[in-house]
Amino acid sequence: MASYCCFWKAKQPIIVGLVQLVQRDQLISIQDMFRLLFRPEVGSIVIEGIGGSGKTWAAKAAYQVARTNNLFDDYIWVSLSINCSLRRCIDKIIACLSCEIREDLPVQRTKMMINEYLTKRKFLLVLDNAYFTEENILEHLGVPHPRRQNIGSKVIVTTRTGRTRGAVVPDTVIMPQPLTYEESYNLLRTKIGKEVGSSHILDLTSNFYGIPLSVILLAGVFCDVPNQDTLRELVHKAYITLGTKVSVFHTLQRLVKFAYHQLPNDQARHCFLYCLLFPEDQGIPVNDLIRFWIFDDLIIQSSKFHEASHIGKEILDVLLKRGMLYLEDNDHVRMHDVIRETVSGYGKENGYREQLDWKVDNPATKLERLSKLSTRISLMNTEMEYLDGSVQGLWISSLLLRGNSRMKYISEEFFHHVGMPGIVDLSFTRIKVLPNSISYLTTLRMLLLSGCGHLEEIQHIASLAQLEVLDASCCRSLRSIESGSFDHMMLLKLLDLSATSIKFLPSLPASRELRHLLLHNCPCLGSENTMRSNAILSDVKYIRFPYGVSKTGAVQNMQLGRIEDIMDWVDMLWLPCGLNFQLYDLFNMRVSFGVNEDSKTFVYASDAYFFQALKKDSPLWFNCFQKFHIVIAPLKDDQVMDAAAQLTETNFLFRNSFFKTKHFTHSIDRDRFLEINSTIGVSSDIEGILGNAELVCLNRLATSRISDLNITSMEAVRELWVENCDQLENLFSVDEIQVLVAFGSLQNLKISNIEKLSSLLKAVKNVISFSCLKHLLIDCCPNLKWIFPPMVHLPNLETMHVKFCDILERIFEDDSVLGDYAFPRLQSLELWELPELSCICGGTLPSLKNLKVRNCAKLRKIPVGVNENSPFVTTIGETFWWDSLIWDDESIKRWILFRKWGPMLPYLATEG
Repeated sequence: MASYCCFWKAKQPIIVGLVQLVQRDQLISIQDMFRLLFRPEVGSIVIEGIGGSGKTWAAKAAYQVARTNNLFDDYIWVSLSINCSLRRCIDKIIACLSCEIREDLPVQRTKMMINEYLTKRKFLLVLDNAYFTEENILEHLGVPHPRRQNIGSKVIVTTRTGRTRGAVVPDTVIMPQPLTYEESYNLLRTKIGKEVGSSHILDLTSNFYGIPLSVILLAGVFCDVPNQDTLRELVHKAYITLGTKVSVFHTLQRLVKFAYHQLPNDQARHCFLYCLLFPEDQGIPVNDLIRFWIFDDLIIQSSKFHEASHIGKEILDVLLKRGMLYLEDNDHVRMHDVIRETVSGYGKENGYREQLDWKVDNPATKLERLSKLSTRISLMNTEMEYLDGSVQGLWISSLLLRGNSRMKYISEEFFHHVGMPGIVDLSFTRIKVLPNSISYLTTLRMLLLSGCGHLEEIQHIASLAQLEVLDASCCRSLRSIESGSFDHMMLLKLLDLSATSIKFLPSLPASRELRHLLLHNCPCLGSENTMRSNAILSDVKYIRFPYGVSKTGAVQNMQLGRIEDIMDWVDMLWLPCGLNFQLYDLFNMRVSFGVNEDSKTFVYASDAYFFQALKKDSPLWFNCFQKFHIVIAPLKDDQVMDAAAQLTETNFLFRNSFFKTKHFTHSIDRDRFLEINSTIGVSSDIEGILGNAELVCLNRLATSRISDLNITSMEAVRELWVENCDQLENLFSVDEIQVLVAFGSLQNLKISNIEKLSSLLKAVKNVISFSCLKHLLIDCCPNLKWIFPPMVHLPNLETMHVKFCDILERIFEDDSVLGDYAFPRLQSLELWELPELSCICGGTLPSLKNLKVRNCAKLRKIPVGVNENSPFVTTIGETFWWDSLIWDDESIKRWILFRKWGPMLPYLATEG
């Protein structure tokens, strides 16, 4: 792994009492850091440095290397802050362990159980952004010291203070070092996404002490500058704002303020400051954050929920691009601690007061004091155990009590005294019931109860006529909702009851605005027998949809899971659009919210049998399956589904995006996806799906012939991916090509990681025209000597990328095939890492405009014939290759623009 960061490490630490002093006499690379994970004598590592220097990034890189190489039994990542208590840290450690530890255990007993669990296991613990000063801190946390354990466990601590060394007593202390001028320039260019032409920007960068965060923030300011005049004006403002150099931290704070004021508008600034309401040591859920923006009236351009959500995502993209927030994972964002410290004053001025003191001794007094300072009250992740009704005269617009894992009850009178809030968040608390007084919150727009594992019934919400979002997902004890609860909720847009024990749904007659009904992983949800159309009793069971969730209903996204015996598709004439089916027996899988915002029906199944009866002309294709993503991925009984490999829509679309931006720029969004990921074979009797899918991804098929899937039934396919099919030797037969050409739909073809593939077409005796194909990508096919037989004609091919084919010698089996006949419209040709390639084609490629060649040493001639009457060809390659080319006409060279390959730079995260 490459990195912009380097580190200092002591060759031999000096021991003074319990503190190790670092001798800054050894420069080590990020690779050397990774090697520390393998060294048995190194048990604890402290990464120490100022904020924004890359400490968290380095720890996260090491953490990922360890997981990739499967070095440990347990992986524990704990994010901390200056206000995080020991008890909070212990709770975070427990959340990462797979052992069962009761919530109500005393601290000492909890620590003992952590110690008992970890003592015999090889673990990696990362304590990120620690401020501990207690001696023997691992003992206080119940974590066995790696040196005493002596089985290879590791503890990594990142910190901004040298005092933490005395608490951890590390074996090694390493310090991120400033970026060099060249590294700063490369990082700036990478983050902006283009060459940095202004010398003033580069001079400005050199004043930032080489701190990665400062370079990232500067890149965010300049990334969307429309013209040079605006750029010069911004550079001038930056010089004035930063002033003279005083210290690293002083300069960094000034830059944070400058970046904040350069956000595009007040709305973006308010949405950014809203993040201060969330605890520093906790990632911010993306979906909840955007909903908070909407229902706290920060996004007011649109009255429609889905349009406001789209605006919220655009704002979030701006904040991420500007470096003001960074992605912690696919579902959470965070604010860098240096940025938080700098803008906290702006937050207080605008009513976004961060919650600093972790322990709340008197909740009533605390609430009253906070309500005088702001109408938005955040008391997340505190130690409060209850909320009583002694508070008086509060006026609250948002009450955020998320993560109070010890809060067991709320008094019956409490909500009488809080005014008329629009948002109440009680997620991840231990409440068992909602108090009667919640019925007084008639202006409430969003009620969040997610993760309230002790909540058994939802009551007293029938009067909440303004409610738009009710999220009770992951309330594992929730069995019922009071009858009539939704009768007056005309505005309800999202109801999430996923991962609950709900047995039936109450009526939803008034919810004509309901767009998202999420019910996946609800094993207790009732079903009933139904009648076939010929009045014969059927054994097929269907979920009892309440009135309002019907063919005339408004629901666009319904997620269902573990619905058994729903295989007889022929009798199902209608289903709501945007359903999520997860059809499996043993493996729980998570589908992220947002999968079906465009009303795609998502189906995950462990067996193709579910789809064999879904015929090509079924009426379901015209209603429920107008847009779909279907995944067929059988698993063996002894397999375990890795969270990182789960086949979710998010992962699938990420792959599609990567395919577009990195490899194949002509891939486009498809409404109908089919992914078959099978190592044990898939039935070919699924013509209904194959005939309706626009994008088909065939991955890890255990077959030597793709024709086993009856490829001639792919009438609608516009894009076909064939990947990781180890036994596949040939791709298409002549008959299959002729059928695909007759359909005329297949435009994009991707072939990747097929070890035994020796040819794309077999048994070609007569001229055949693959006229529908426009874009072709071939990647990592080590047994491929040539791609096409000489009889193949590709009249409409525009893009061809061929990469990492070790023995590929020619594009055509016969060198005499002329380019102007075979590829008359080929515009873009990329050839990467093809050491044996010696010939592309004979003649010239008349339409070629872009040619990229990397490590094709034996390719001595390129088929271009440009002159003053034809377009220039932009050629990118290595200088030595260009100089060794043989030309039939040397004058051609002066009409071709040659560029050297640029550096392939890594991505540097914004963490500190």
